[in-house]
Amino acid sequence: MFSPKTKAQQTQGEAVEKLPMAPGYKAQGWRSTLLQFLRYCVVGGLNTIVDIGILNILLLRFPTHNAQILTAYNAVAYSCGAISSFLLNKYWTFRHTQRTTRREVIRFAISIVLEILYSSAFIWLAGRALQPFISNVTLWGNASKLVAVVCGTLLSYSLMRFWTFANRSQS
Repeated sequence: MFSPKTKAQQTQGEAVEKLPMAPGYKAQGWRSTLLQFLRYCVVGGLNTIVDIGILNILLLRFPTHNAQILTAYNAVAYSCGAISSFLLNKYWTFRHTQRTTRREVIRFAISIVLEILYSSAFIWLAGRALQPFISNVTLWGNASKLVAVVCGTLLSYSLMRFWTFANRSQS
């Protein structure tokens, strides 16, 4: 008969028997991931409010219809939400309670740079595509930003979940 052993009781050469998964285990895993993604979206929504607010301040203060300048405004606006994004995602979305490590900060900084790059690419493409159809600078900038946010959400979540805040065992 099978008697379960703790890790301490298992020897290095002994194979660990796989026990069948309990019914609903996979469903609970998906549910947990979905809830985590929803928390990520709430944090992203808050950061997007800051992001779009800064973008609109820049567009109102320094109006432009130039896609390159809009891209620069986007980089500034996107950067403004980075600190709150880090803290909210670390402690609420991904439930990391341990002290912030240098590794997390470096990975987060790299993630933000990558996010700014692809967000800027999306906003530049959307800005170029929408420019002939929208003459109002603020509406044009916001429509371009909305396209960039929608396109970047899954990429950003994947970066945060599987790299920035990945457990050491996952990385």
